[in-house]
Amino acid sequence: MPDQQVIQVPIGGLAAVRSPGVLTTLLGSCVGMIVQDLRNQVAVLAHVVRPAGAGAGMGPGYFANLAAPRARDLAIQTGANPRELLVRMAGGGRMVAGKVDIGARNAEAIKEATYQLGMTFGGHLEGPADGGCFVVVDASTGKVLIKRLNGGVLDERALRQVRAELAGPR
Repeated sequence: MPDQQVIQVPIGGLAAVRSPGVLTTLLGSCVGMIVQDLRNQVAVLAHVVRPAGAGAGMGPGYFANLAAPRARDLAIQTGANPRELLVRMAGGGRMVAGKVDIGARNAEAIKEATYQLGMTFGGHLEGPADGGCFVVVDASTGKVLIKRLNGGVLDERALRQVRAELAGPR
């Protein structure tokens, strides 16, 4: 198996890969919006922080209403077939007690944008409610893994373990 390119998507970021690439990001109440074309092995990951807005300085994935069309367009530019796009979400845990559940609001905004853009919604994989997690998306297999963040870092050891899980039994 060729070496996998691993791209870490920052807060409010947006990135795309083709097979054998892997995308990853750290999440708490933020939501990872994953746009995939499983047949053509293309994956896009947006780190969505807020449901809506118009600011340009926060990053292309920061607001759900802007991240959804940008992620769709980036997937197509990377080689995805527009009719094969599948959207999944990860994360969105309720990190702080209170009236505002930003994770749920982000998830709802992503769902709405998905339907408006004519993409297929494939479900929501929630992260832990009591701490952060990292999300890993494998363009080759289409698998999405969520791992509880241990010790606050995504280090090389953790990435090796995830790569082994993505590869599956040999």
